[in-house]
Amino acid sequence: MTTETTTEISPGAILVEEKRDRFANGHLIWDTILELRNSERRINRRALADITGLKPGIVDDHVERWIEKDQLRRAGNGELEVIEQFPASRPVSVTGLRSGLVKLEVGSDLLELTPTEARDIARWFHGFVHELAQTDAANRAMVLCHELSRELKEARREIKALRVHTGVTDVEQKQLALEV
Repeated sequence: MTTETTTEISPGAILVEEKRDRFANGHLIWDTILELRNSERRINRRALADITGLKPGIVDDHVERWIEKDQLRRAGNGELEVIEQFPASRPVSVTGLRSGLVKLEVGSDLLELTPTEARDIARWFHGFVHELAQTDAANRAMVLCHELSRELKEARREIKALRVHTGVTDVEQKQLALEV
């Protein structure tokens, strides 16, 4: 003889479980976003849903919340970008001494660097500056590309309108192109 016991779950317990799931889903999605960013892969709704196995609606809810909290931003074409959160900048001072030592102060921290250490740090910072310059150049090129694309679409529209206005057919246009 078997006895079945049924336990009723209160509505409050269901809400607690849903909140726990939402919390776990949020962590899973955020960890996935960071992993995609760190591996320099595109971050978008479809990728997040595919990788996490969650429904796109669940992913969208979390993404919208992070956009509202300025943790993410839309980067166009459905792409997302993590907004880096850094602590407030501290005052920085660099002093070169006649002896060759370099004093580097950042906030209340003081480093006394030998000339070799200062050169090593300078090489590191040169790499960061070079990367920043490349990123800036790429951004400018992208803006220029979009402007040229817009101008090209406008020119094509004007050419099409002129053809319609003058009554030139596609066959006549191809014949003109072959003669040139």
